Amino acid sequence: MSEQISGRLTQKELQELRRLRLVREALDELKRRGVSADIPICPNCKSHRLIDLTSSRDLGFLGSFQPAYYCLDCGWYGRTLTIMSNRPEEDAVLEDMRGAFATLLETGESGSHETFDGDVNDSV
Repeated sequence: MSEQISGRLTQKELQELRRLRLVREALDELKRRGVSADIPICPNCKSHRLIDLTSSRDLGFLGSFQPAYYCLDCGWYGRTLTIMSNRPEEDAVLEDMRGAFATLLETGESGSHETFDGDVNDSV
């Protein structure tokens, strides 16, 4: 059965928009206080009420540190979710890259790594 498009939102969509508005208002308040924040959002119901289930024994595999989340509102479980942030987009991307490549940046600043100068040495 197909839903007719009437220009009106369903009850579920209205509830999701209200939840997202509450999160946006909280992020705006934090930004006014000078605090940068990233809040995970459930991709199913758009709730911010998520529990981080990451552990060293995640699903029985030792050393699996990939984050997993559980939504208290709809019961969704997964590893991929939406993040709402109050950081400017350009700054957020740069900060995330700095965090992801922190070890490379540290070795680059100390001069302990070799740089590629374009010469290729084929001798073995």
